[in-house]
Parts: sequence; C-alpha cells; structure tokens
Amino acid sequence: MRCLLSIILVTVHLGLFALNVNKQNFPEKKNFNRVEMALPKVNGYTVLRCDFHTHTVFSDGLVWPAYRVGEAWIQGLDVLAITDHIEYRPFKEYVGGDLNASYELALPVAQEYGIMLIRGTEVTRKQGVIGHFNALFIKDANAVEQTDPEKALQAAYDQGAFVMYNHPAWALDTCLQTEFQQAMIDKGLVRGIEVFNNDEFYPRALSWSRDQQLTVFASSDIHWTINDVLESHFPDGTGTAFRPMTLVFVNQKSEEGVREALDNRRTLAYFYGNVAGEEKWLKSLFLASVQWEKVSERGKSISYRVTNLSGIQYKFTIGGTQYILDGGASIQISLPAAQREVVMHILNMHYYEGKHPVVSMVLG
Repeated sequence: MRCLLSIILVTVHLGLFALNVNKQNFPEKKNFNRVEMALPKVNGYTVLRCDFHTHTVFSDGLVWPAYRVGEAWIQGLDVLAITDHIEYRPFKEYVGGDLNASYELALPVAQEYGIMLIRGTEVTRKQGVIGHFNALFIKDANAVEQTDPEKALQAAYDQGAFVMYNHPAWALDTCLQTEFQQAMIDKGLVRGIEVFNNDEFYPRALSWSRDQQLTVFASSDIHWTINDVLESHFPDGTGTAFRPMTLVFVNQKSEEGVREALDNRRTLAYFYGNVAGEEKWLKSLFLASVQWEKVSERGKSISYRVTNLSGIQYKFTIGGTQYILDGGASIQISLPAAQREVVMHILNMHYYEGKHPVVSMVLG
C-alpha cells in the first residue's frame, strides 16, 4: 500500500511539472455544437432544413462567404444558397471577384462541413415596380447581369434556374403583385414566393401561393450574423432559437432531389414557431410529428400521453381548450372514454390568410 501511494505521488508530481506554465491549451473549446431542429420523415420523404436567401460582403452583407457556411452548419441547416445582389454591390471597390466569387469561396467549406451549397444570385430592381428575385441552381451568375429585368430572369431560366419572388411587402405599405411580376409568373419564369423574410410574414403572399401554384419559402435574408438577428428578436432568451428556414421534402438528399421538390411544391415555410404552406403538407408534418398513447383509464375518462417527435412547438385547440406542445416534449390530455376521434385546430400553422389546418386522429 505504501509502495502504491509512492507511485501515485510521483505520477502526480511529474504530471504537474509536465504542465506548461506559459500556455495551457483547451482543445475542447475549439469544438462547435451543431443544433438541429428535429424533423421526422413525412410520407416517406426526408425533410431538409434550407435557407435560400443570404448575403455576403460580395454584395451588401457584412460577412465572408465561408462564415455563412459555418454558421449554417452550427444552426442545423442542410442546404444553403448565397444569393448576393447583382445590381447592388457597395463593397465592390474593396472586394474583388466576379458575381460567382462568393459561391466559389464558400464551396470548399461547404464540402468540408457537408452543407449542400446551391449557386444563386439576386436580381434587384425597384421594389413595388419590378421587385427582387432569387435565381437558384444557376450555372453562371455573370450571365444573369442584364439591363432589362425580364431578360435577366430569362437568362437565369435558360440556365435551368428556379426563380422565386422575394419579400413582396418589404419597404412597402402593402403586399402587392405588380403587372411585371404577374407577367413573369404567367410566363413560368417565376415559380416561387417568399411568404416570410427576415422578420416579416406575408399572409397575402401565402394566399397567392395557393391560388397561383407557387412554391413557398421562408428565408433569413441575412446580412449581419444570424446570431445578432436572433438575439435581437429574443433578447431575454425566450422563444425559439431556430432561424427562419424552408423545409423541403426530398426523395433523395442531393441537388437534384431538392430541385425536384421545389418543382413539385413540396416545401413549407418555418419562421419563429410558425409553419406556413400547402395544407396537405402541414397536416402530414403534424401527423408525422405528434403521437398519441393511451396511458390510463379512470371512470368515464381516458388519459393520453401526447408526444412531439419534432423540434417544432405546436399550438392547437381541442374543443375549447388550447394546448402547447413543445418540440421534443410530451403532455397529458384527458378525454371522455366514449370519444373515438380527436379534432385539433393547429393555431401556429397557416395555409391561407387567416386559415389554419384542422387535423383529425382516430384514438386507438
């Protein structure tokens, strides 16, 4: 025992002297935790977390392209598009490169982190007359630089781009669709629309998406760092920490899979605890996320454990009672024993102006 104690003391003594008194490293502090919003498979589709509208110093953003990729990874995104403005580049005097530079600088970092990077750009014209449009899946942003806005969108379309109409009510006192925008939709050059941008929800645009068969998007349109924006929205630490994102239902995790989903309108817009989009996908996501399990029966009532498999908080009513089911959490709900079906009005899901989906579930 005395010999063992001596060995321990010598080991501790040598260990102390092995410490560098001038510099001690904490390698674990170099690690970043990726925080993902949990999402179940929905009708056999994998749900990807995407942001198709971001900016860097190569237009009017304030960060380098590689930084955009890093923060996207930390915040749980699967897909990112850097969509720097063509017509508005205030730092051009100080930052070299052409309109493809931000994508080319970000791509090696995206490959390292496993982020799917979509090549994109933003056609930026007078709001309320022409508007702003993101062209996704382009091959060369330089070719989209055209004086005539329709020729710019046509040049993007000719490259196989998917074009979406950005923030239809930004900088305006009403959400409107101009003659030019309607013409571009009618010609098939514009096929998507942002129903949420940064901190603005556009219920009227959501109605347009259903009436005109447009794919819905929610985007950060981030220019600063995303953490600065989230902290400004939730200064006391309350609310959700997830950034706005487009949820894309893919049959394969690839650019082709994402594009196929956009073409077929299999998207939902997620923003600060709300989800908006086509009614059938809202219902499908909710039904895939929420499970009911019978726990006990007492007299004329049955107690159910209701579990949320997703990271999305759901707010719903049953009869006249409102419930809040946090992401990854469970609640207990008691119902009459004779009740064989439960009908839920999902208050934080939206498929049209002022309309929420109603979901029915048979109780086992």
